[in-house]
Amino acid sequence: MIYFTKEGTWNLNIKRYKEKKYFNLVIAIVVAYVLIKVIDNYAYFFGAITKLIAIISPFIYAFIIAYILNPIMKLFEKRFKLKRGVSILLTYLLIVGIITITSIYLIPKISNSIIDIIKNTPYFAEETQKWINHLISNSRLSDVLNSSTLSSFKFDDILAKISNVSMSFLNSMLSKTISFTSSFIKWVFGFLIAIYILYDKEKIINWFKKMCYLVFKEKLSVKILSLVKNLHNMVGAYVGTKAIDSAIIGVMALIGLSIIGSSYALLIAVIVAITNMIPYFGPFIGMVTAFIINVFFSPIKAMGSLIFLLILQQFDAWYLDPKLIGGKVGLSPFLVIFAVTLGGGLYGPIGMVLFVPIIAVVKVYLDKFIKNHKEKVGDSSQL
Repeated sequence: MIYFTKEGTWNLNIKRYKEKKYFNLVIAIVVAYVLIKVIDNYAYFFGAITKLIAIISPFIYAFIIAYILNPIMKLFEKRFKLKRGVSILLTYLLIVGIITITSIYLIPKISNSIIDIIKNTPYFAEETQKWINHLISNSRLSDVLNSSTLSSFKFDDILAKISNVSMSFLNSMLSKTISFTSSFIKWVFGFLIAIYILYDKEKIINWFKKMCYLVFKEKLSVKILSLVKNLHNMVGAYVGTKAIDSAIIGVMALIGLSIIGSSYALLIAVIVAITNMIPYFGPFIGMVTAFIINVFFSPIKAMGSLIFLLILQQFDAWYLDPKLIGGKVGLSPFLVIFAVTLGGGLYGPIGMVLFVPIIAVVKVYLDKFIKNHKEKVGDSSQL
């Protein structure tokens, strides 16, 4: 707006208006030029971002490790009234002890079991071929196959494809093992850096809050911090409790499978414990794995392992899981299956575990939004 209060004011306002207009134009041109350069050289910029993430990855790992170890450290601090430094020391001694025992006793046995299964793969394929040939040689089954659309299937080709898929899976596992070995040093550095994060966690949290209030408005900052707090509470409560539940189920599976005389009982128990972290689908993966491994050695043991793990899964679903987790997530079975499917499709097994509490938090905010919307609609309908 232009005022004519004094002589010369009109010219001054016009000058300022022109300077502001040209300044905004220059800014727009510079921003457009930068965006065009970024688009033209997107591979370089994305490569630089990837390189930056690779450089700071030990710090990312450190925050993940510190987040996992924080509940143990808090337990020592609050329950035993210990100082921060002593609590961190005891936490690290406990974790290092668990890793050492696992490395000495469990990992060699699990590795030997996996190597033995790989060596026996030709035997498994041969036994499967014999079983298929025996089925095909049955006169009644042959008549059914010849008189149906199943006659177009070539079981030899199917078996060959299964063998190729198995070999591809083993090669993929080998490449992932090599990749994990190459990043092992970064995890070690992250493990050490996590000590300083745990020691100064309050300062880091306060710094994050201050930066949030500096960058965003107060109202938005409160919402962001509330969201982070809800995610922390939900993810921490669910994943931590589910890990305890899966560890108990894994130990019970090891004891039961050992009594049954299952082959590779330790390996199967570890698979059962890990897959039990995935709701609904996970337990069935463990049961099918146990059945397939044992069926080549003893069909009776295979059926016994399957029935035992099915009973164990029912015990977990109806008693142990509700006792430990209860209504902490508050999702219907449909939403849990949706979260597992979505998370698995986007981020694999880790996504299957993490998306359940994340979807639970999203549901909380959606419920609040719908409730507020209904109240507003109710208020407006009374006018």
